[in-house]
Amino acid sequence: MPTEKQMTADELISDAVSLDVSDRLRIAEAIWDSLPEGTLPAPGHEVKGEFDCRMEDYRQDPESGMTLGELRDRLDADKAR
Repeated sequence: MPTEKQMTADELISDAVSLDVSDRLRIAEAIWDSLPEGTLPAPGHEVKGEFDCRMEDYRQDPESGMTLGELRDRLDADKAR
């Protein structure tokens, strides 16, 4: 009985990039969701720097921020465009 050859990561990636965007997003989400708790990578220096900058802006002017509800409304309005 022949055994099925397992794809390498490079072969899988090569095949996946030929799919349409919605299928690639589904695959990316499924892989991300399959990662065990506590194994997600730490944010990089750029992300940490951006967060620190935004927090400092907020501390200087708390009115510059928005509530979660305001953010949802803004995202919904952007989707409607």
